[in-house]
Amino acid sequence: MSEEHTIKKIKSGLFDRGFSLTKFALQSGASIAKTGIRGAFSGADAREAQFKSLLEGQAKLLAQELGHLKGSLMKVGQMLALYGEHFLPEEVANALKSLHEQSIPVAWKEIDRLLRTRLTAELYAELEVDPKPLAAASMGQVHRATIRSTGEMICLKIQYPGVDAAVDTDIKALRSLLSMFRFIPTHSQGYDQLFQEIREMLHQELDYKQEKAFTEEALQLLAAMPVYLVPQVYPRYSNQTLLATSFEQGVGLDSPEVRALSLERRSRLGEAFSRLFLKELFEFRMMQTDPHFGNYKVRLQDDGEDQLILLDWGAVRRFTPEFIAQYQTMVLGAFHGREDLVITAGLQLGLLRADDTPEMRASFVELTSMVIEPWLPPRDPRVPARLVDGQGRYKWAESDLPSRVTTMATRYALSFKMRPPPREILFLDRKIGGVFIILKILNARFEGHKILIDESLSKWGPVLP
Repeated sequence: MSEEHTIKKIKSGLFDRGFSLTKFALQSGASIAKTGIRGAFSGADAREAQFKSLLEGQAKLLAQELGHLKGSLMKVGQMLALYGEHFLPEEVANALKSLHEQSIPVAWKEIDRLLRTRLTAELYAELEVDPKPLAAASMGQVHRATIRSTGEMICLKIQYPGVDAAVDTDIKALRSLLSMFRFIPTHSQGYDQLFQEIREMLHQELDYKQEKAFTEEALQLLAAMPVYLVPQVYPRYSNQTLLATSFEQGVGLDSPEVRALSLERRSRLGEAFSRLFLKELFEFRMMQTDPHFGNYKVRLQDDGEDQLILLDWGAVRRFTPEFIAQYQTMVLGAFHGREDLVITAGLQLGLLRADDTPEMRASFVELTSMVIEPWLPPRDPRVPARLVDGQGRYKWAESDLPSRVTTMATRYALSFKMRPPPREILFLDRKIGGVFIILKILNARFEGHKILIDESLSKWGPVLP
């Protein structure tokens, strides 16, 4: 990548970052005021068109500014893009989604300087680091390196400077900016919880020592299952802001090589990904909650027994046994059409309240029943016949379930007056959505009910008739 397409230096100081947002806010305010003056002499339709055009332009500029500031500002923007469709203007949500594209990397000169400050001269001399990044994200980027004495290839995940110290200030500044433009309410308990959860997860993702521990734990948990490959950690070159792991060769989930695989091989990868999701939730109670495509690769094998490479264990959430038991009750109830179990679990999880009307409870049961569609037996009347092939397998690539769920969830949210979900649900939903997208991209077909029973329902009690 040419130097023209890199960021020369990150604005890591709190003053620099705050000044950038303040300047953006002043410029945006001037544009809005100017549009308002022009709009006073226009008709209602013209005023609305002018405002929508302005909003779209300002949202794009905001996304661009967040992308250059990187760190938690960019990460929060990415997270809001996931949840913003229900409460942000369409123009803003669409602009923030651009932050999920490949991030602009920081120039090698700056990265080299960081490495020399985070490694001793002796350790730095042991490595030959490739100046070209393997990946660039919001809070750091990855470079391949070779250990000179052994020839081993490793990956160095390098945290950008100052992002850890800026998390709290960044989140407060971005929320104030979104409130100022009335993209979100100024005061709302639901948004307080949302931003608090994002804040805690960001602090966790920036703790590379903790990510090292999570990676080592995942390696041990999955060691007996060769379909999953977790990188090995190199403690010698790792610290609070630098993580060294083995370089694992593979191709992307959405790569031409994977798309060219047979239906059987793609479906086996889909099954493996589904089993991993259920194991993380119901067995390990430890889930990697960032289903970004860049966090997974596929190692293709000549014998067809392809492997899933699991690269990133920073955004990990642990779940309590009580939460898992309640969530399993809800899943079991939805699976068997037991409204009583779904409502009981909904009350336990805080998704329902004791004073909710029968209509609200019925809406919740209907939504839960729809979400579990891919995991139901193929002859279940809740599964559209067009989404099941001749072998009884769910056709993920042809499913329009997300749009149907979104439509229903929007009505559900309005009925519940935007009631904030439990904090555990927030990132669990993020993972579920990511799993669906990945299975859709793989164009996988398999009988989900067998995997759900095998990995969850049959392990914690008898399956109901």
